[in-house]
Amino acid sequence: MMWTIILLIGLLSACASHSRKPSSSSRSPIPLNTEESHTPALEHQLLATVKHAEGLGPGNPLLLSSLYSLATYYEDRQEYDKAAVQYERALKLKEAANGPNHPDVAAILQRYAQLLQAANRPSEAANLRLRSEAILAQPSPSSPRQ
Repeated sequence: MMWTIILLIGLLSACASHSRKPSSSSRSPIPLNTEESHTPALEHQLLATVKHAEGLGPGNPLLLSSLYSLATYYEDRQEYDKAAVQYERALKLKEAANGPNHPDVAAILQRYAQLLQAANRPSEAANLRLRSEAILAQPSPSSPRQ
């Protein structure tokens, strides 16, 4: 997980330095008089990566991976409501890209279910686990029928 976060921060830094235009002002990229100034640096970088990736379009893989990394970050900090929002967004993107019965959707459902279980939302977690298991029980289109 940590390597994913490091990779995303590296990608964001590369994208930001590539697209940065010279400016006469030396403004700090982090607002100093807002609630965001209290945001930990890693969270700020992850949020910035998500924002950048949103500009690349909904089908861009950076958006999905950055949402997933942000969800994992929040989950590690036990900020379950924030993590749930990000897992939900990632789930919707993956369903839109691959359909609701794709194995990648099942993987997100499993992680999301783990989060909901940790957040003391067992019935919601169980529903997601059942959906994931149903997806994984389906034969893949490329597998031969027996």
